[in-house]
Amino acid sequence: MQRRLGGFFRLNPLFGGAVAAVVAVTFWCLSPEWGTGAAIALAAVAWWLTSWRGALFALICAGASGGLLWKHEHDRAAATAALVAVPRPAVSGTLLADARATTSGWSAPVRLSGGNGLPIAIAWWLGEGEPPVAGAKVSARGKFADAEPPRNPGEFDQVAWFRQQGLAAMFLADRGSGEVATGKIAAFGAWIRKGFREAVTIGLPPDSQEADVIRAVVIGEYPRGEDALIAAYRDSGTLHAFSVSGMHVALAGIICWFVLGRFGVSRQVAVPLLIALMFGYSWISGNSPPALRSAWMGAVFLAAFALRRRPSLLNGLGAVLLCTALWEGRLLLLPGVQLSYGVVAVIGFLGEPCRHWMGRFVAHDDYLPRVLLTKWQERWHWLARKGSDDVAVAAVAWLGSTPLTLWHFRMTTPVAILAAIPMSLGIFGLMVLAAFSTFLFPFSPGAASQVNRLNGWVARGCTATAESLASLPFGNTHFGRIQKPFLLVYDLEYGGGAACFASGDSAVLLDCGDRRTFHRTVLPSLRNLEVAPDAVVLSHADGGHVGGGSELLQTYRIRQVVMPVEKARSTLYKAWQTEAPAAGAKLLTAAEGMRLPLADGAWLEVVAVPDSAAKGGVADDQVAIYRLHWQRWKILFVNDAGQKTERRLLEADVDLRADVLIAGHHRSDLSLGDGFVQAVAPKAIIVSNAAFPVTEHLDPAKTAWWRGQGIEVFDQRESGGVTVRPVEQGLRLEGFVSGRASVLTR
Repeated sequence: MQRRLGGFFRLNPLFGGAVAAVVAVTFWCLSPEWGTGAAIALAAVAWWLTSWRGALFALICAGASGGLLWKHEHDRAAATAALVAVPRPAVSGTLLADARATTSGWSAPVRLSGGNGLPIAIAWWLGEGEPPVAGAKVSARGKFADAEPPRNPGEFDQVAWFRQQGLAAMFLADRGSGEVATGKIAAFGAWIRKGFREAVTIGLPPDSQEADVIRAVVIGEYPRGEDALIAAYRDSGTLHAFSVSGMHVALAGIICWFVLGRFGVSRQVAVPLLIALMFGYSWISGNSPPALRSAWMGAVFLAAFALRRRPSLLNGLGAVLLCTALWEGRLLLLPGVQLSYGVVAVIGFLGEPCRHWMGRFVAHDDYLPRVLLTKWQERWHWLARKGSDDVAVAAVAWLGSTPLTLWHFRMTTPVAILAAIPMSLGIFGLMVLAAFSTFLFPFSPGAASQVNRLNGWVARGCTATAESLASLPFGNTHFGRIQKPFLLVYDLEYGGGAACFASGDSAVLLDCGDRRTFHRTVLPSLRNLEVAPDAVVLSHADGGHVGGGSELLQTYRIRQVVMPVEKARSTLYKAWQTEAPAAGAKLLTAAEGMRLPLADGAWLEVVAVPDSAAKGGVADDQVAIYRLHWQRWKILFVNDAGQKTERRLLEADVDLRADVLIAGHHRSDLSLGDGFVQAVAPKAIIVSNAAFPVTEHLDPAKTAWWRGQGIEVFDQRESGGVTVRPVEQGLRLEGFVSGRASVLTR
């Protein structure tokens, strides 16, 4: 073993150095002590396998990559502290990428220019107005904020994302203070990217699924709000087609090589042109780390080809990986980068043996001389061998990606082996037609439109193939982050409220938060938990509970919406009454005693509805009260009801008994009076308690009294989102932030 491994690393020294760098970066993420120990251990192993020269090389690679990563993290942390400490500074910087539109303006990474006591760092800029382009100069006055950790299961992890992207802080520009200056070079680059985007989809409806697929495959533009489309490609193991990576760069190079060959361009001229094309394609598609990795690897291989040297896949991969680790080790923390490098490494190790093994099944019979084969038999043997090679590579690629997909995405897709060949052919067709339409676009937009319409059919075929393969039995397996069924009570910002009851393939949302919290918290959580709600129950017309309706209806196929009142002054509530039917949802008005059947044998009872005689007033006084009946447990939702509503229910002698009481916060009145809590007689209370405003914090004396009565209290400022699900012992409640869990028994 020592001899074989030593010989391998002597033949592939750069790959060995890259392995040392990756291991060191992994341990340096834990602590400098772990990183130093890992570097010394790697050097000892290298000495045992090769020689002292190999040990020295491994030590240098491991120490340099880990040390540089630690320095970058140290500098980033120092920049974060310095930026957050300055109150409302005047800031300027340069956009590193095209800004993307948000619900209230735009956002983009910006390299700060420093000055005025501010360090030079990268910040995530939130501005207003039209989104500027990469290279534009921006300036504004505002405030910096550090990344916030997630407070709900499945919520976007802003802290980890800041670290992966090298962001020091978030900058929130003041309204009316922002200025944007776009130079000629930045404007020219934006014009090229915009023209390319238009060229590949002209002639197709901009919001059509075909255009989304073409933009995703050719440009790497991730389709927004297309959950069904994304699920089809994800479950068929072909979602990597939506990210410009090695396959895309290689196909672009093949297309260009074919064209140059038809014009008789020599190798000496073609190689530099191909290298320039690969880096140009990487730039025009956003310079994603996998695309840059592919461009650099392609450049290494083509340079070896031009110099008449035999290229080594693993050594070329090692060179690029080692440069990445030394230049910016944080990139190795990105799932896409890990998948990109990991799959290529496994192909380098197992690709050839697997191709050789599978080739035996389609190999030509040695007892039959080739001269006796007909032309069709020769073509059949060539096609069979080509197919076996492709299947072998697909199997090895799936084998290499499976551990990472299980770790990062909790899923595996063996059907990807079957999908590799047809989807590769489809993607190749998309790339060829997109290149042709791009060539035609400056001369004849009409001709480019015709080509794109044909490409639309190809995109439709790719999607149909992905959907068919994704539906095959045992083609994919998902391992949920939370075992279903469950009830998740979200912890949202002040004034917001939402909960989700999910079981199997069905789910219902009880309120959806406001527009910002739905987009930032609820929607990412639902996607990560692989929950697709098909029904919505609204409690009252407050914007913090119904404001996310427009995006919710655009994202999911909602079949039924329960409305607490027929009329309300809120424009956001009125939007539900028009947009929900337009989206195909049936509207129901809540009535006392109504029962709404849910999955898992559960049902939702309408305990009380707002007083129809009451006119005007605040939304929190017009709240519908619901009670979930679930496996003989009762869970009462009082939402933002105040003492006015509580007194009305107590005076009417309404049955309020429940095992769990879930409450929000009335904006101008007290909530959860002693008499009301005694009437409910809960075993546990889940109560919201936003950090802002301080004057409306939950009274500690009240929670102490509840606990004194033997009630389990989940203060959501401490616990974050709370997951409720039945277990063998009873009903389990667990806080996401605090990690505290409690099991209720009968």
